[in-house]
Amino acid sequence: MWKAIKRQIYVQRELYAVIAGIMLGVWALGAAALAIAMHFIEEKAYFPIGTCCALMAIGVMMLFFVFGEVVVYFNVELSMGSTRKELFVSHLAMSLLAIAEIFVLTVLLCKAEEVLNRIQYAGVKEGIKLLPYLLRIGIPIIVLLVILAGLVGALFLLFGRPVLAAAWIVWMFLCIGVPRIHDAAEEMPDSLWGRIGNAVGRLIGGIPGYLQWVLFVALCAAGTAGTWAILRRQQVSI
Repeated sequence: MWKAIKRQIYVQRELYAVIAGIMLGVWALGAAALAIAMHFIEEKAYFPIGTCCALMAIGVMMLFFVFGEVVVYFNVELSMGSTRKELFVSHLAMSLLAIAEIFVLTVLLCKAEEVLNRIQYAGVKEGIKLLPYLLRIGIPIIVLLVILAGLVGALFLLFGRPVLAAAWIVWMFLCIGVPRIHDAAEEMPDSLWGRIGNAVGRLIGGIPGYLQWVLFVALCAAGTAGTWAILRRQQVSI
């Protein structure tokens, strides 16, 4: 098992350099965007926008990478003699290492950006400290994205292209539908979508913090179990 994990990490070692490169690059672009914006806004306040952008970018990148990794390496690894269990465990290990790297880089980049902002914008008030929210909300979202991407990859192996169509519809709803429902809840609370948005908001807001973490762990466990249940029976297609 340990040999399979080391082999998987070695084969995809470039991933960790790519993660660092994307986060550093987007972080720099976000910091530059803040510097430009500070010249045009009247009521100036700064916050680590570079780190926020870096975390969002790496979340989207991991979503597509993990999906492709499950689809491609399932056939490759099994055709080279690996067992399904070895493939699955090595996939989890690789994903956990990537998430750990993202966590560490998020902390380091946010701290570095806070220091640079204090120096560059001396005398300007500091906005909300986002690091606690990035770690409490952003990192768990990335964990869910990684697990769901693996599950979608396994479903694609089982059902084929219809899974991509369904995943695309869900993605578009999250990117376009959810923000519109949120806006309707604030601007048109008496409309149908406004009432739906407020009802969902009250439902989520009424869930205690500890129960939110229980639901998060349950979703992660269900997604991981679902991926394994599919992969352990899936046949190699090459």
